[in-house]
Amino acid sequence: MSDDEVFENAGGVGSALVFPIQAGALKKGDYMCIKGHPCKIIEMSVSKTGKHGHAKASIVAIDIFTKQKLEDMAPTTHNVDAPFVKSVNYSLMDVREDGQLSLMDEENNMREDLNLPKDEELAGEIRKAFEDGKEIQLTVFSAMGIEQVLGYKNDSR
Repeated sequence: MSDDEVFENAGGVGSALVFPIQAGALKKGDYMCIKGHPCKIIEMSVSKTGKHGHAKASIVAIDIFTKQKLEDMAPTTHNVDAPFVKSVNYSLMDVREDGQLSLMDEENNMREDLNLPKDEELAGEIRKAFEDGKEIQLTVFSAMGIEQVLGYKNDSR
């Protein structure tokens, strides 16, 4: 091997957005990627080893952003991708007519780059609570370069 050989980064696009985890180490409630979607595991079972193979993990999960149900199967000794998932609460300051939100974090930093969720029921509840004058906290999830409001609660400060 010569000193002038150059190796490409082994990680693909978005490799910093995920980390490897052994399929056998996953459990219900953990996050993993299925077909490039960040998902939360809702059901998992492990089959016994076969005559020539590995034990297999059968996984059913829900996409955290679209709520779509996805399934995957992987040998328990093999690595699968798991997304880095972050959840942050913001105080809702304003909802514009076009659905753009004005949010404030705990350090009083303003943020105006998110919209109401695509889920019309949740968006309607948030808009109604705001119009009724309630102080509410929005929960924003971020994973794999996507940020979205996925929930809210009454602010009890």
